[in-house]
Amino acid sequence: MTLSDDALSALQDARARVHAQVEQAREWAEDAARIARDVRTTTTTVVSPGRDVCVTAGAEGRVDRVDISHAALSRGAGALSRLVTDTVRAAQREAADTALRRMTQSLGDSSPLVAVMRERFRNEYAAATTTSANR
Repeated sequence: MTLSDDALSALQDARARVHAQVEQAREWAEDAARIARDVRTTTTTVVSPGRDVCVTAGAEGRVDRVDISHAALSRGAGALSRLVTDTVRAAQREAADTALRRMTQSLGDSSPLVAVMRERFRNEYAAATTTSANR
């Protein structure tokens, strides 16, 4: 082999490594886009104790629907307000937990993205109260 052949072989090897890295980055970008869509579209419905309030919310905090029973209206404004707030928080937290479980299944528990989202959801929904979930 000549010096020219060695240089050409090294160049071809480097090019193959770059192509493999580009393909891996493309796959990661597709995975990230799919996971982002999944987080945006994950919703959960939670029903309050007593079944007076039903809330459907998304993992990113979006509230899609709030249903209040006629019986709940007799609780008084303050009690109803707390019940709605608690049920919204619980629905948001449950949706975030569902999205996080899906991410963990896709990426693995040791994924840095899973760790970031776990911490984000923990901080964001730490105040959520426990209510019964309806799935």
